[in-house]
Amino acid sequence: MKKSWSLIALAAALAASTASAATTAGTEIKNQAEITFTPEATPNNPNPTPTTTPSNVVTTTVLPVPSFTITPNDGSTDPTKPDYTKPGQTAAVKPCDKNVSFPYTLANTGNVEGETYTLTNTPPTGTVKSPDNIRFYPASADTNSDGKLDSAEIAASSPTTTVGPVAKGASVKFFQVYDIPCTASDKDVFGADPTGTRNPQTDPKLNPSTPVPQDGNNSNTSTVTRNDNVVIGPKQDPDGNGNPTTPPYQSPEGITITPSASDTQVAQATTTTTTVTFTNTVQNTGNRNDVLNIKVDPADIAGFPAGTTVTLLKPDGTPLTDTNGDGILDVGTVAPNGTADVLVKVTFPAGSQPTSGTQPTVTVHVISSNDPTKNDPTKDIVNLPGVVFGDPTPSGANPDPVGTPPAGTPTEFPNGSGNPSNPILPPATCTTTIRTYIPMQVDNKGSAPDTFDITGNAPITLKSGTVVNTPVVYYKDVNGDGKLDSGDTLLTDTNSNTTPDTGAIAAFSSVKLIAVVDVPCDAAAQVITLNQTAKSPTTKAEGSDKNDTITVGTSGKPTVVKSVDLATAKPGDTVSYQIIGKNDSNANVTKAMVCDTVPANTTFVSISGSSTAGPVLYSNDGGNTWQSAPVTTPGSKLCVAPDTNGDGTISTADILKPGQTINVDFKVKVN
Repeated sequence: MKKSWSLIALAAALAASTASAATTAGTEIKNQAEITFTPEATPNNPNPTPTTTPSNVVTTTVLPVPSFTITPNDGSTDPTKPDYTKPGQTAAVKPCDKNVSFPYTLANTGNVEGETYTLTNTPPTGTVKSPDNIRFYPASADTNSDGKLDSAEIAASSPTTTVGPVAKGASVKFFQVYDIPCTASDKDVFGADPTGTRNPQTDPKLNPSTPVPQDGNNSNTSTVTRNDNVVIGPKQDPDGNGNPTTPPYQSPEGITITPSASDTQVAQATTTTTTVTFTNTVQNTGNRNDVLNIKVDPADIAGFPAGTTVTLLKPDGTPLTDTNGDGILDVGTVAPNGTADVLVKVTFPAGSQPTSGTQPTVTVHVISSNDPTKNDPTKDIVNLPGVVFGDPTPSGANPDPVGTPPAGTPTEFPNGSGNPSNPILPPATCTTTIRTYIPMQVDNKGSAPDTFDITGNAPITLKSGTVVNTPVVYYKDVNGDGKLDSGDTLLTDTNSNTTPDTGAIAAFSSVKLIAVVDVPCDAAAQVITLNQTAKSPTTKAEGSDKNDTITVGTSGKPTVVKSVDLATAKPGDTVSYQIIGKNDSNANVTKAMVCDTVPANTTFVSISGSSTAGPVLYSNDGGNTWQSAPVTTPGSKLCVAPDTNGDGTISTADILKPGQTINVDFKVKVN
C-alpha cells in the first residue's frame, strides 16, 4: 500500500501540537481498568454469561509540591509540635553522660530538587528537662558507619545547623547530640526535639504560595537511672535463657545435671541417690557494686518427701555467710556485670518418691542489697523415680493390680465441621485460614498406663495447584462435648520426644480429643482426607484413622487491582499503571481479560502483559480481535488475555485457574 505524504505530515504536525500543550497544574488524571470473564460451563449452566468487574480508580495530579519529613517521629499528631510524653527515641543515661546522640533521617518527599533545611531545637515542656550543649552533626561524622557517634568522632567533626542540598526523593542522615548535667537526679528525664525548616529556593517558581510547614514532631528523651538489678540461673547461665548454651555437667556426687533455656536445671536421681548439689550462677546486672543475697525459704522446697534439707555453699564447699550483716546469706560484693557461683545442696532420704504428684523443685532467689525489690528466681529440679502398675477401680481410687478392666467399647465419632454434607466456604473476610475440627478419641487397651504420641496431616490442594501437607493440631476435649471450646487445652510434648502426646492414660481408659485443621483461604474446592496416627513410644502400640474428611466448597470471584507509580507528575512525565487481574475464586473461570483505556490529558506510550496461565494475546478493540504482539495504537479499549489453548484467539476455551493472574503494564505520557 502506498503512503500518503500529506497525511503523514498532518499527523506529525498534530503530534507536535499535542506535545507542546502542557497540562494545567492541578489537573486530575483519572483512570480505571476492568476484568471480563466467563465462568466455566457446567451441565447446569452450559452457556454462562460474561461478567465485567471494574478496578479501583487511580488519580495522578500534576502539582509542584515541596515537602519533607524528619524521622523517627514522636507520638504528636501535629507535625510542627513535639509530644515529649510519647518520644520517638529514648535512652537510658547516668548523670554526667556526655555526647548522648540520636540518629535522624531527613527525606525530601517533595518534587523540588536541591532543597536545603535549617535545624533548630524545640525545647521540652512540663516535667521533661532541657539537656546541656545541644547541637547537630552531619552523617559524615559517623566515620565507622555504626549508626551512632562516639566522643572521638564528635571531637573530629564540626556541628552544623544546615542540611542539604537534598535531591527530590533522596534523604540524608544527621545526629542530634547533647550532654546530661552532672546535677541530674535518679529518674530525671531530659529531652530535645530536632526541628527542620525548609529554606526558600532562589528560583521563585519553586516556592509555593502557601508556607511549607516545619517538621518538629521528632522528640527524644533520656532517662537518668540508678540501675540496681540481679539475675540467677543455671551454671554459667545467670539469666537462664540458655544463651550461651550450657552443656550438662557433673555434680560433686557424680550425677548429671542438665540446664535448660527456661531458667531451670534438672538432675535425674536413682533409688539410691540421697544428695544432689547444683551449681547456680548469679550476676550483678546493675551499674554499681552490690552485695548479692541468696535465699531459699521453706515454701521454695516443693515436691520432696519429709526430711529433705537444702544447704547453700560457696564454690569451695564451705557454707555461705552473711558478709554485710543484714541477716541473709550472700555471695559477697559483685561488681557491675560480674558473676559468682553458689552451690545448692539438696539432701533427701534414699528411695524417695515425689509427693502429691509435684515435680521436686527447689526455687533459689538472688536479692540485691542495694535495692531488695530487685530479685530473681531460678529452679533446681530433682526427678525422683516411682511407678504404680494395675487396672483402675470403678471408684476411681488407687489402681487395683488384680482387678478387672471396666466395661465399655470404643466410640465411633462422626465428622465435625466441614463434613461432606456441610462444606466449608472461604468467607469474603478470610485473612489467612479457616479453622475446622473433628472430634476424636484414643483408648488405652493395655493393662498399664501408657502415653500415645498423636500425629496427623491433611494434604490440601491450593488454588494454585500446589499441595501443602498441613499438620493437624490436637486439643484435649476437656468437657467431652465433641466441640472445640475455649476450655479445651492444646496437646503438648510430655515425654520429651518433640511430638505432642496424650499424656499418661490409665489402663483401659480413654481420652477425648479435638483434631483441628486450619484450611488456607486459598484452598481449592475439594474433599480433604486426614491421615492420623496414635502411637506409644514405649509399648509401640499403634492405631490409625484415615477416613475423616473435610469438604471445601466453591467460593470467591476474579478481582482486578490497579496502582500507579506517580502520585504527582509534570507535563512530559511517563505514568505507569500496574494492573493485576486474579482468579480469587477456588474454581476455574474462562475468557478472562484485563482491559483499560487511555485517560484524558495523556498520550498512549505502550502496553505489555503476562499471565501465570500461559502466553497472552492483545486487543485494542475491547476483545473483538486479538494479536500476539503488544498493540502500538490505543484503539477503543486495550485488553490483555491468556491464550491457554494456543489457538490465537480468546474464547471460553481459555481457562484461568484458581490463583492464576493476568499482569498488565500500561504506560501513558502526561500532555
